[in-house]
Amino acid sequence: DEPTSALDPVSTSKIEELIYELKNDYTVIIVTHNMQQAARVSDSTAFMYLGDLVEFNETKKIFLKPDRKETEDYITGRFG
Repeated sequence: DEPTSALDPVSTSKIEELIYELKNDYTVIIVTHNMQQAARVSDSTAFMYLGDLVEFNETKKIFLKPDRKETEDYITGRFG
């Protein structure tokens, strides 16, 4: 949950590099509100709202052309 919360940018970068390396051998699940970080380190992304799974897809698709309006609204800052 929020693996880089309250860390400085240098430490955040090191943690992200570690996650990127670990994902070659392990499944890594992170929970974050930091959409930029999710886009940098993930292959797949799930968007949840009020405890419900709204959308799950490849990260690139989620951020560039989501299937659900709720996902697009969150990514574009229309709600959240």
